Amino acid sequence: MADFESNALLLKEAGITVVAASVDSLEDAESVATGLRVRYVHVLAELDGPAVAEATGARIQTGERTFLHATGFLLNPAGEITDSVYSSGPIGRFVANDILKIVAFRKGVIARQG
Repeated sequence: MADFESNALLLKEAGITVVAASVDSLEDAESVATGLRVRYVHVLAELDGPAVAEATGARIQTGERTFLHATGFLLNPAGEITDSVYSSGPIGRFVANDILKIVAFRKGVIARQG
């Protein structure tokens, strides 16, 4: 979230909305967002982890603590998933620069090489 927040101006100028979702309680999710000084990223909480994993293919950790491993989706304006990144640990995530490059390429801002 912090990377997307620090690139908020570029993302906003590109027309990109960023949403972070969590299985954590609303209180815990808001606490994390506050601690990271997140204002641009929309934070959703209290997702049903198993249902999200079933619907998206995200990996889920169960046991004493249940959580979804980081899963990133880029949606087009119609709401369709165009790109995704699935993680099973602490690495393997979209970063703001990835999203900015993909969107610029698709808008034709970055010259296509062929």
